[in-house]
This record gives sequence, C-alpha cells and structure tokens, in this order.
Amino acid sequence: MSDNETKAPADVGEVEGGYTFDGSGTEDDPFVVEFQKDDPNNPMNWSESRKWFIAAIATFSVFAVTFTSSAYSVSANEVLQDFDVNTEVFIVGLSLFVLGFAIGPAVWGPL
Repeated sequence: MSDNETKAPADVGEVEGGYTFDGSGTEDDPFVVEFQKDDPNNPMNWSESRKWFIAAIATFSVFAVTFTSSAYSVSANEVLQDFDVNTEVFIVGLSLFVLGFAIGPAVWGPL
C-alpha cells in the first residue's frame, strides 16, 4: 500500500460510525464485533410488538410448511386415482418434499 492510499475501515478495525473493535483482523486475533449501545439493528433493542411480530411470522411459516406436508399425505387415495399413478410415485413426491424440508436449511442456511 503506497503512502497516497488510505486504509479502508475494514483494514483498521473500524466501521462507518468510527467505532473500533478489539482484535487485529487475523485468523489468530479476529475482530470482535458487537452491537453498539442503542443500535436499532440490535434485536435486544426492538420493541416487544416487533419481536412478537417476527416470532409470529416464523411460527406461521413453520406451521404452513408442516401442514402442507401432512395435507398432501391425507389426500393419498384421491391423488392416486385422479392421476392414475401407483403408490411408489406418490411416496416419492412426499419423500422429496420432506427431504427438502430436512436438507434445505443446511444448504440455504449458510447463504
């Protein structure tokens, strides 16, 4: 780095607000980044209504996916007759849904 270039905030352990963090940014001594006091992005500072709203959305999402899986299995006889397929094909459809429900978080979670 030449003398004319300035260090980016990430190079010196600072963020936009001018806060500095402990550590040197290396693998042995990483930056310890924490929420600042009164940070509106800190979930601990959110209002009770916002926390309940987010919890309700997450709960509804899990309920909807679980219900969808069980609703599909309840209609087995009708699906087998209407689409003229054997039981194995129906089980594959249900199994792939449940497999995606199990593996999906492991695949998409790190993103």
